Amino acid sequence: MNLPHSPSFIRDVVIAGGFVAIGILAPGSPIEGGFDAHLGGISLGLGLGWLIKSCIDLKGKRHVQSL
Repeated sequence: MNLPHSPSFIRDVVIAGGFVAIGILAPGSPIEGGFDAHLGGISLGLGLGWLIKSCIDLKGKRHVQSL
């Protein structure tokens, strides 16, 4: 799969990377209890979800262009 170099796709990947980094680097571990662990898990989930959304949007744009 060739990734585009469009500004919107790069922005989406940077946003997803930021959420994943916050989830991994936040104090507290997702396997521990407490509020910090919940924030880390939510951030990690948002980052992965944003990345999946970006890939789905990318495949949708390619499908529309091929029609």
